[in-house]
Amino acid sequence: MTRRQRLLRWLKRLVVAALAVGVAGLGVALGTFWYFSRDLPDVDALHHWRGPQVTKVTCRGGPVCAEFFTERRTWVDVTTLPKHVRDAFLAAEDADFYAHHGLDWVGIARSAVKNLKPGGLKSGASTISQQTCRRLLLSTERTLARKVREWILTPRMEAALSKDEILSLYVNSIYFGHNRYGIEEASLFYFGKRAKDLSVGEAAVIAGTVQSPVRINPLTNVVRAKKRQRYVLEQLWKKGFVDRAAAEAFIEAPIVLGPRPPAPVGQGYAEEVRKLLVAQFGEKTVMEGGLAVDISMDPKLQAAAEAAVRKGLEAVDRRQGYRGPVGAVDLAHFTRLRPLLETRLAEAGKRRPDDVLVADLAVLKSLTPPAESEDPFAEPEDPVLLDEPIPSEDEQLARAVGVKVLSEAVETVGVVTRLDQATQTALVDLIGREAQLSFDALAWARRRSDAGALGPPPKGIADVVAPGDLVRVRLGRALPASTRLEATLAQVPRVQGALLALEPTRREVVAMVGGYDFATSAFNRATQARRQPGSSFKPFLYAAALESGRYTPITRVNDAPVQVRDPFTGKAWEPKNFEKAGFDGPITLRRALTLSKNTISARLVEDVTVDGLIAMARRAGIRAELPQSLTLCLGTGEVTMLEIANAYATLHSQGQFAEPVVLRRVAKRREGGGEQVLLERSAAFEPAIAPAVAFLTTSLMRSVVEEGTAVAVLELKRPAAGKTGTAQEYRDAWFTGFTQQYVASAWVGFDDHAPIGSLETGGRAALPLWLEFMKAAHQGLPALDFPVPEGVTAVKIDPVSGKLAGASVPGRQEYFLAGTEPTEEAPRPGTVDPNDFLLLDSQRSPR
Repeated sequence: MTRRQRLLRWLKRLVVAALAVGVAGLGVALGTFWYFSRDLPDVDALHHWRGPQVTKVTCRGGPVCAEFFTERRTWVDVTTLPKHVRDAFLAAEDADFYAHHGLDWVGIARSAVKNLKPGGLKSGASTISQQTCRRLLLSTERTLARKVREWILTPRMEAALSKDEILSLYVNSIYFGHNRYGIEEASLFYFGKRAKDLSVGEAAVIAGTVQSPVRINPLTNVVRAKKRQRYVLEQLWKKGFVDRAAAEAFIEAPIVLGPRPPAPVGQGYAEEVRKLLVAQFGEKTVMEGGLAVDISMDPKLQAAAEAAVRKGLEAVDRRQGYRGPVGAVDLAHFTRLRPLLETRLAEAGKRRPDDVLVADLAVLKSLTPPAESEDPFAEPEDPVLLDEPIPSEDEQLARAVGVKVLSEAVETVGVVTRLDQATQTALVDLIGREAQLSFDALAWARRRSDAGALGPPPKGIADVVAPGDLVRVRLGRALPASTRLEATLAQVPRVQGALLALEPTRREVVAMVGGYDFATSAFNRATQARRQPGSSFKPFLYAAALESGRYTPITRVNDAPVQVRDPFTGKAWEPKNFEKAGFDGPITLRRALTLSKNTISARLVEDVTVDGLIAMARRAGIRAELPQSLTLCLGTGEVTMLEIANAYATLHSQGQFAEPVVLRRVAKRREGGGEQVLLERSAAFEPAIAPAVAFLTTSLMRSVVEEGTAVAVLELKRPAAGKTGTAQEYRDAWFTGFTQQYVASAWVGFDDHAPIGSLETGGRAALPLWLEFMKAAHQGLPALDFPVPEGVTAVKIDPVSGKLAGASVPGRQEYFLAGTEPTEEAPRPGTVDPNDFLLLDSQRSPR
């Protein structure tokens, strides 16, 4: 065989082998295509994709006060955006977007080579079309199988949708950090404007954020954001999207963020709304259905309620002493950290150029930086950031430190660096500023041990803080002729509280606070906690007594030691008055409620019966299971604040009961426009208690605030009624009361039912929360009296004898159920009815 023949034979073999390999490869490719094409999602569904919609909740006056969502997004069509906004995304992510058919094979090959290099940084090569396909049709897993499906689906999507449709899907689906999805929400959050109003520089910032939204966004790190913005601006002019001058105008200009959104109010109220909606319409409808919800919350009253609860609980907490610093750091380690912390503040974005930033160093107590959470769909790190070295543990810790804008009364955590014994002050380093604690404001800071024992009053600054302590401080104004800030020591109260307010004429819940801080405890103590109301339950007992017709406000009942056998428990029961109250002998019903006499309540419940008391409470609005026990007259049944407040509203409304209104209206948008109303609600009043009985009970409660356990309410300078309540061993402190405009209830206690502290009564612990709120709520409102209904007779009586005050006897006005008023006139001064001799003698003789 000649050489030529051998060459031809080998050539034929090579051709056959090549064909075989080609056929096999084609078969593998077709098989792979067939295998991975099974059960792929339908790309045609993307024509109508708008993503999960945000349910918007509006409160009184029309402002949006809450949003419920799985992804916070507002859809915007890309064709309505200026060209430079669209082009910014192309420059940042895919300059050839309008030229390719979904896949950039050259880029894929280049990325594969980079990824195969030993020690090379992983690189992505996804086009905008691929990213959109992956986000909307595939999973987050980073596997070859998912990548193959992506290569199959992307051309299908390109064939089914126009380029503008794909770009619209992209800019509306991507994550921009701080829980914002889509360009519209990102623009509103970072720059306070609509996406259509972004400048070239702002659009470059937004587009640049996509690559690493947690690390590059301008609020978290303005230095990284600026570096990325420069890259995008350079790409804009290099790729011909804008001229060089347009890009260079922003390259050196600082990034100026939009104004800071106002702090949200009513987070606990909003969570209660969400629960009510989910219970009625389901989780998916509420979180993704884009409902329009109107609620009863008044944002101004809600803010006042939250401020009142915080102030009141902090006052109670201070009486319980100082629990010590939040942590401690080694000052030598802190000195090494400080330059990194200064860099952290320098890199943080500012909403206003004149903002002064301070650090919140609470994270230093653990010295372990929290893990960053990134967008699971994000590509590997962008080349712009690849020159950054792997951060050290200290650098990671510094990056995790919180940043706050300096303002009066802002709270933050700083490090005590030095004590000055001569001036009795301590210096607290906040990185951006230095604060000064003065011992003059720390007399309350008695150390409390873990066992709860309260130590002696501190004698000097060293008894309260030490160098290296991480302390929470509330900042004040700058000290005279100094950049230092005056500060007071602060701590998050362990004691909890709640406040709820109703507008009784519409029975709408205008304010609801379920605890000191919703961010640290989402438990709503206004609706979820069941606690003993103590003496604040007594008005329903007195209402039952008045309704029986056997009692009037001037009926005398003996305030003396009493022991009864409870027929329900079989045990002897001997109720006591408040520890310092003592016994006053026969006193009127009005005086008994004014002084909250437990012995009188025990005698009344024996007469009206426990069943009669429960029936009255039920009619007023108490729905909780109440104990069949004589002790119920002292408020031993557990109720929610919403129940007790609404039951008081029934008394306020002259016996008219209605369920409290939180949700006013719920509607769902129709696809073709308009909306479908799913719920509309207003108060449905029904008679529950005779108007005259409700009014007389209110009249008795007026005496509580005018001369009894709640005289502090007189500061409102308007007619008011209410009742304090203190559960056994000071475990619950209540005050519930009302004016003609509002009904409100306040509670203070520990979640574990531990005693609040000696003498922490309803009047001392809870009433200040109520009063602080009601002062704010009534600003600018007229002082209105409670109207007298039919069936009530007002007469002037002699307070000593209880008889009519004739022309010769000075008296005071008293109210009675019509037909129960006295008819006999009191004797002239100096004369005594023999029948009343012993009674009057005991009342007039000194004790």
